Amino acid sequence: MKIDASARDYILKKGGKVSITYHDVANTCIDVKTIPEVSIGLPLNPDKYILVNIDGVDVYIDKFVGDSENFTIKLNKILGFKYLVLDGWKTI
Repeated sequence: MKIDASARDYILKKGGKVSITYHDVANTCIDVKTIPEVSIGLPLNPDKYILVNIDGVDVYIDKFVGDSENFTIKLNKILGFKYLVLDGWKTI
């Protein structure tokens, strides 16, 4: 897993901890594959996460997501609103 330079700076300004959480959508009539949520701070249940340090950032990765070299945490901006995304996740 990698962290884009702008995302790293943003995360460090916000405390240096980020969580990647997969929200499982079960019991629906269709198979829904959601994109993991990337949020600033510690997860609610840290014991259900893998903790890795990437370039000085503590990254809590949901065990369902796993640590993949193909993933990159990036910072997106829309109308001045900044948010983190996980690039490289396959929804199929």
